Amino acid sequence: MDRSQPGPPARWFSALILVILGTLLSSSLPARTAEEPPLTVPLIKLEYPGNPPNIRMLYVNILRLGNRKINQPILLDTGSSGMTIDCTAVLPVKLCSSKGIKITKNLELDGITVTIEKTVMNYGTYDEYGNVAFARVAFGSPGSPASTEASIPFLIRYKTVRRSTGEIVGGRLWPKGIFGISPIGGGGPNQMFKSPMDAVSAGNGLRKGYYLSPIGTNWRACTNEDANCPTVEALHIGIPDSVKSGFKTQKWKTADKRYNFPTIGSCILLKEKTTCRPTLYDTGNSTIVIADHPPKDLGGSTDVGTKVAVKIAMLGEWKFDTSYGSELEFSPTIGHNIVGIRYFERNSLLVDLEAKEIGVRIGN
Repeated sequence: MDRSQPGPPARWFSALILVILGTLLSSSLPARTAEEPPLTVPLIKLEYPGNPPNIRMLYVNILRLGNRKINQPILLDTGSSGMTIDCTAVLPVKLCSSKGIKITKNLELDGITVTIEKTVMNYGTYDEYGNVAFARVAFGSPGSPASTEASIPFLIRYKTVRRSTGEIVGGRLWPKGIFGISPIGGGGPNQMFKSPMDAVSAGNGLRKGYYLSPIGTNWRACTNEDANCPTVEALHIGIPDSVKSGFKTQKWKTADKRYNFPTIGSCILLKEKTTCRPTLYDTGNSTIVIADHPPKDLGGSTDVGTKVAVKIAMLGEWKFDTSYGSELEFSPTIGHNIVGIRYFERNSLLVDLEAKEIGVRIGN
């Protein structure tokens, strides 16, 4: 070997060392976790088959409480916080009575803790009486269930009472419970009954929260008891940034300290009269409630085909024609508008639990 020939320059060795070090470092670092898709939960579309007609609702199926198989649809409600479920869907029938759950001490049953603490949950026109209970909750599809990460408090109800008359109500078509997914507030002692969604983790790379995609305009009369209602894959848990960017969002607010649901500013336009109020977007309501007196030429009622426009401040405008006579209601004393199930037929709602934001998306 002719040692008189010059060797490679020193910088060549330095570059080689940097390449080797870079390779070693990159192989030792964990790979970036890929973004998972949101978990999609099927919802049940139910049109009440009796009178009054046109009562339309969304239900979600409760699969298990603790280790106990339940398989009970309950009402999905973006306008309330916390879960309630009928006693007979959870406990042996012999323990259930309209006078109370027949226990004298806390009961442990298949991963469910039923306490002797009684409480009342308040809804629009009725109250639910029950006992505080704790369990992990699994809901949605048996093949791909969503589940809370730990036990959460909820209400096992033993009676439902119409507040105005004190009448105990129920029966075959009455909802067997409420799945309240409002992200703020709570019910029960010290507002302990929170949204079950607070306890459901998002997938890798997703924001904690959920969104509802359009459920469609086709409805048919059916019942959960007959298991003849259609389902739609409309509830999505975990929010990709790419999905959120398609929504217009605002920080959520409460209409009043009395309420535990989120609102965003919206204006409802009806016959050249505009009512701008904090507005609740509510899957648990079949009507549009305007916090104002009706226009004088309506005479307190609306005809089928009455044109309505809902304008969401800085977010967009949604227009529709009423499909039945009592679809619009007027309540000047409540202080907030309510936009019910019709909104969700063609439009979307997003709740970002990390940023405390609500988003709307007009149209598909």
